[in-house]
Amino acid sequence: MKETRNAINAIEEENTQEAIAALERATGKIDILVAQYPKLALIPVAAQVAIIDFAPQDFNLVERIRNQVKGVAIAEDFPAARELLNNLISEIRTAIVNLPLERYPDATKQAARLLNEGKIDEAKGVLQLALSTLVVTEQARPLPLVKAHTDLVTAVTLAEKDRDAAQRLLEDARTQLKLAQELGYARGDREYAAFDKAIKNLERQVKARENTAGAFAKLQEQFSSFFNRVSEVVKPGDSSNRAEARRRD
Repeated sequence: MKETRNAINAIEEENTQEAIAALERATGKIDILVAQYPKLALIPVAAQVAIIDFAPQDFNLVERIRNQVKGVAIAEDFPAARELLNNLISEIRTAIVNLPLERYPDATKQAARLLNEGKIDEAKGVLQLALSTLVVTEQARPLPLVKAHTDLVTAVTLAEKDRDAAQRLLEDARTQLKLAQELGYARGDREYAAFDKAIKNLERQVKARENTAGAFAKLQEQFSSFFNRVSEVVKPGDSSNRAEARRRD
């Protein structure tokens, strides 16, 4: 990307040879990446991470907001619905800017050819278009699930040393799971009920001083798989597919 911008700057300074040299460097770097990672379609070049946590911890308040959202949506007051929905967000949101290997190399090569043919403006247009067609992927990790996972991991380490603390952590993990569900993160997923049952069973085992290593390990594996599924990466054009999947859940 830097070499592409260098090429555009060189074109603007009417330095065609430097522009071609910059494109050769850019193309060479891309060719090396393609050779090393032939199946890689997107290369991350920049990222932005934001923690957005407006959701209340009070389940009654969450339910009140949910009902308000339904009411204004039925009335087709979508601006008000969006504003209310912001109050149900609790997530770590990551946006990654990616260079698409399927298209970007062709753009740099085409621009170099146009420069050699003296078509300066066309070459600049191709490069500007290439920079504007970078692919942004987004991922939202629900904070209540992150907290629940942290509770489970910590409870594992305390199960033998401090059973009371482990019990409190397991209880909080159940609360965080319920909060994630109430906030709409894969709300209809049947695994929520399975996790609640499994954690209740763990609480009973911890209280009875039974060996919980196997149960903890199984729950951790299932939870990690669930967390990754709920926190799936969304690419441009995937939003409707994701919405449909959630509707089916």
